[in-house]
Amino acid sequence: MRRSVCLGCFGVLGVLLLIVGAIVVGLFDPVVDSFVYKELVLKKDSDIYEKWRRPPVVPHLLLYFFNVSNKEEFQLGDKPVLQEVGPYCYREHWEKVNITFHDNGTVSYETQKHYFFERSKSVGSEDDIITTLNIPMMTAVSKWRFAARLAKLALSSMLEVLKEKPFVSRSVKDLMWGYEDPLLKIAKDILPPGQRLPYDRFGFFVERNGSTDGLLNVFTGEDGDMSRYTLIDTFNHQHKLNYWLDDSCNALVGTDGSSFPPGISEKDTLYMFNDNLCRSLPLTYKHDVDDFGVNGMRFSPPPNTFGNVSVNPNNLCYCVGGPPCAGTGLFNISSCKFGSPTIVSWPHFYQADPKYLNAVEGLSPNADKHGFYLDIAPRAGAPLRAQARLQINIAVPYVPEVKVMSRFREIIFPVLWFSDGVTELPEDLLELLQFSENVPPVVKSSLELAFFVLGGVFVLVVCVAMLAGHLDLPVPYLNPSYTHKEGKVTRNEQNGIQQHVPPPKPGMMGHTNTLVSDQPENDRA
Repeated sequence: MRRSVCLGCFGVLGVLLLIVGAIVVGLFDPVVDSFVYKELVLKKDSDIYEKWRRPPVVPHLLLYFFNVSNKEEFQLGDKPVLQEVGPYCYREHWEKVNITFHDNGTVSYETQKHYFFERSKSVGSEDDIITTLNIPMMTAVSKWRFAARLAKLALSSMLEVLKEKPFVSRSVKDLMWGYEDPLLKIAKDILPPGQRLPYDRFGFFVERNGSTDGLLNVFTGEDGDMSRYTLIDTFNHQHKLNYWLDDSCNALVGTDGSSFPPGISEKDTLYMFNDNLCRSLPLTYKHDVDDFGVNGMRFSPPPNTFGNVSVNPNNLCYCVGGPPCAGTGLFNISSCKFGSPTIVSWPHFYQADPKYLNAVEGLSPNADKHGFYLDIAPRAGAPLRAQARLQINIAVPYVPEVKVMSRFREIIFPVLWFSDGVTELPEDLLELLQFSENVPPVVKSSLELAFFVLGGVFVLVVCVAMLAGHLDLPVPYLNPSYTHKEGKVTRNEQNGIQQHVPPPKPGMMGHTNTLVSDQPENDRA
């Protein structure tokens, strides 16, 4: 009776442990996610809000210019020979300003960026001279390429009077932060308002040091819907852009790249909106990573992101001036850059049609050096490491009526490429991410192993004991009532004492000795 009670207790305990293990499998992740999501909600005076408002990371902008070493030969029809010069490193400081929370579960803000040149991490000083295309001039010629012949001849004469040349030699500082150009001043007087550059100076980052990228309005997660966490609702008070041909390309999709909705999986496609690119970039899963001891996932733009319409039909709505449209590996942003002939690509024409690479000398695409990637901590949706890489190219037109460009070949001319990203995280942020990403899977696995193994062992012991008793199997400790067939075990019913009856000796088994009777005193000797 006591043995049956013990077996019953073991069985119940084993089943309970298995049930708890099943509960751990089903509820552990939702419980942990609920805790993490609650901590991620953007609200004033919270720890996550302060990290969101003033990101504790130090991004770096690395610029690589393409110095033209054969400008005279190129003007006579030769291929341009380019020499990559860089990096020129700028440390960045980001801060969100003009923050306003709204009753609909959103918050609006602008991201202010400051740039500080770091000579120790640069190949040279900001005084280094770079020979590159005269982009204001190329822009003017491009705008007049389809004008009447007389207008193009007038432009040619004006360029000669202004002594404009197809190439300029300027310092890195000038190319970055701007230099005066007479064409820009003239353009402000003769171009329609929508096509005028807003500056009197030309520079790739003119008036951007200390400026903001525009007013974004994103979801805070306070309504409990974390699937929309930090997704963009409006940009500059608009729910969509107006640069492209239809709503699919004008849609404001994704986040600003500083965070993503938590709970990311390998099947997800992330979107990152970039105002300078005038669109949202898709990012798909590539492989798992281990950044700073944190388990993460690497996402990159699919190879067909800048594919032509035959490769990626969804890009047709970006083809504002075509057909013909931009070729594979190129993205024409002239419609959102005041009509300038600006074409972006991945650095060194990585993943582009080989014809663009073959049209120049000095470029060598490499996936590791020139690919665009973003590493994400999936449970929190927080970036771990990022390198946003893009190349700026100018579409050089063939306009024979303009004398200084009469022998130019039509070409996509690389000017510079840059890498903007984060390669280090502060210790306190790393500890939080390690706790949210690495600890829960280990704890869950340990609990599952403990509950399922112990529960399984207890249930197995009970099953074996029951089977041994039922079939009278010789299982030590689990079947004490086992009956030995060879040496019969009997039980004295009256006094409860076991008596062992030894088996017959092997020599006397299997036959009968007829010379021995039941009365041996009468047997013959």
